[in-house]
Amino acid sequence: MLRATLYALLVLTVSSCSGQQRSIPGDNPLQTKLDSLVDKSVRRYFHDKKAVGLSIGIVQKGVVHFYNYGETKAGNKQLPDNHTIYEIGSTTKTFTGIILGQAILDKKIGLDDDIRRYLKGDYPNLSYEGIPIRIRDLTNHTSGITRIFPNMWQRPDYDSLDPLRDYNRQLLYEGLHQMKMDRRPGKVYSYSNMAVALLGTILEDAFGQDYFTLISNNILTPLQMKDTRIDIRSLPAGRIAWPHDEHRKVVPLWDISKLPAMGALRSTTADMVKFISANNKEGSPAIALSHRVTFGTEKEGMGLNWFIHSTPEGYKVLEHGGGTGGSRSSLECFPQLNAGFVILTNSLANRNNLEEELADIVVAGSKD
Repeated sequence: MLRATLYALLVLTVSSCSGQQRSIPGDNPLQTKLDSLVDKSVRRYFHDKKAVGLSIGIVQKGVVHFYNYGETKAGNKQLPDNHTIYEIGSTTKTFTGIILGQAILDKKIGLDDDIRRYLKGDYPNLSYEGIPIRIRDLTNHTSGITRIFPNMWQRPDYDSLDPLRDYNRQLLYEGLHQMKMDRRPGKVYSYSNMAVALLGTILEDAFGQDYFTLISNNILTPLQMKDTRIDIRSLPAGRIAWPHDEHRKVVPLWDISKLPAMGALRSTTADMVKFISANNKEGSPAIALSHRVTFGTEKEGMGLNWFIHSTPEGYKVLEHGGGTGGSRSSLECFPQLNAGFVILTNSLANRNNLEEELADIVVAGSKD
């Protein structure tokens, strides 16, 4: 907070795609090599005229660094900080994977169980050539379940600006009944929000607790992640990084509260660096289990909702990203280096280059 206070007036000027100059406020002190490298990458990120606000949390050799740029809402001149709350979208799925790890350890769920064991009613369609969908197939995106069921957008009350609002268990199960398998599960990777939404309902039923209670008891409270939540209605508007569309106009926060496991969480960089450190240290048996490869290999595979791969130098990477109607998030952990980073944004600006550059910066600096 002190650094944010001291440097909130620091302004960097970038050229937009149209050639116009715009000033981007930031709190980067520009005192170290890391500061300078991050600043150069952020300058390039803000060349995208869609960019509004950006918060970065970096763990390097176990030391935490925060950087904030832009605005919490276009035109409001309010710099975000490490306690500003952003939508993290599908990065939520990594929390879901840890809860699955706990369910396996508690013997409430078996990784190779037929998912129909945990569903009420008949689902003869959830197998292909006699091979059923297993729990592991839900968590590593090889189930064959459609990414999004058509009954999400075919609803009379469907709102493209808030597409999952009021999409609930009943609708999820209806979509599941209507789905037709076209390949053997467990063989082909194909990302599916519906699969993880279903996994979330199975976990809630197995524990007899709602999703937020599960992650609060097993992750948030032990790690003291006090600002990570689903419901932010009680928060003052100034705490929130409001999402924006491609024209930098504010769009609604997505309501995924009925099926939260696939992407309902909101968080801060202050909380997410704690999550990075806990995953690097494998701070609980459930976290450790969530890192175990369930599809592919350590060089390119999936854990329990974690994407797993290796850097060119051979360092293990655990990662996930997220996107909602007007927010983006990126999370990468490098356990062998006790390093990682999180990027939280409130716009649709392309963050791919920033991700790659930060990964290189963090790995290089952690080896020094």
